[in-house]
Amino acid sequence: MASIKRVLIIGGGVAGPVLAIFLRKAGVDALVFEADAGPNRGGAGLSIATNGMRVLKAAGVLPAVEACSVKIRRWCFENQEGKPLATIPEKADDADLQPVLIARAALQKVVMDAAVAAGATIHFGKQLVEVDDVAGSVRACFADGTSYYGDLMVGADGIRSQLRQCIMPEAPKPVYTGLMAPGGFSPCIGGDSDAMHFRFGQTGFFGFSNIVTADGLRTMWWSTAKMPLPNREEAARTSDAERKAKLLALHRGWAEPVCGLIESAEQMMDIAIHDVPSLPQWSVGRVVLIGDAAHAVAPHSGQGGSMALEDAMVLAKLLRDFNGRDVQEVLRAFERERRPRTDRVIEMGRKNGRQKEGMSPFAYWMMQQAMRIFVPVVRRKRQDWLLNYQIGW
Repeated sequence: MASIKRVLIIGGGVAGPVLAIFLRKAGVDALVFEADAGPNRGGAGLSIATNGMRVLKAAGVLPAVEACSVKIRRWCFENQEGKPLATIPEKADDADLQPVLIARAALQKVVMDAAVAAGATIHFGKQLVEVDDVAGSVRACFADGTSYYGDLMVGADGIRSQLRQCIMPEAPKPVYTGLMAPGGFSPCIGGDSDAMHFRFGQTGFFGFSNIVTADGLRTMWWSTAKMPLPNREEAARTSDAERKAKLLALHRGWAEPVCGLIESAEQMMDIAIHDVPSLPQWSVGRVVLIGDAAHAVAPHSGQGGSMALEDAMVLAKLLRDFNGRDVQEVLRAFERERRPRTDRVIEMGRKNGRQKEGMSPFAYWMMQQAMRIFVPVVRRKRQDWLLNYQIGW
């Protein structure tokens, strides 16, 4: 590893700190730069599937993750009347790998703490403005006037990656998919604490599951429907009361607890779902992108977090086994390893998203019949290629 001694990681969400953990295991100096002034204290939750849990286990953070998450043991697919279409048990071969739902802020804290404990350095308030790929090293320049040198730079700064913009200014920009996903946190509805519910209706989609927050156990829910993208000024002017009124109108007549969760929401948010057309490449010189910066995975797949975690571990493994090879060769090997898999997950997410758009009564009836028949079959087929992915360390 003589040629790779220090890695600069842009983005301190989840994948960045996890990459830092694995780099430290390999004896590499890791510096993480986060644009926000401090750790995230809000935001939504995310599910980590068995394949993502396998990465967290290898990183040594499972006990801390389990202490602030809810294990998901059943996936319940229902129509808007609340009638079951399919129920899929989720039983991992290894109990440690049971999927979880966790608040993004909680997961970020766990992996950041672990990265620091492993010897990584995390800098907050670092807005990237420029990247210089110079002979034998790469430099990151920040808005506060500071700059840092490393042997490699990794972009883990999400779908609107500033690093991607710096190294690929002509690359495709995020595109609005036409689907909004407003959501919120409501007082826990109790019972059924190990299930995630997916309700499909004529006018859209509604999902809900229990989650651990800083205020205790709550029920997290999210709606998805096709609608115009609001501008920033319009979004800023919209009150939670107005958001609730729009959602109650959208889901009028849906079986409880849908409207009850909307009405009792203590915290709400609007998420516009964007997609990024496939990038021509993931790396330029000594700079490489991972996670949503390289391949934005729509939330409909439930795999965005897990794909980013896999990226972090695979890249660290390749760098650990560097053996003096050309840096670009290693980065190209990373893309060859990961792109076919992430492309497949992206397509799966897009297909799932199309099931959440409004539909005619006949299309709604056909969707229900198809789910009853095919969801169990498709779910079983997914296990091998998606959930049983092995990286090894």
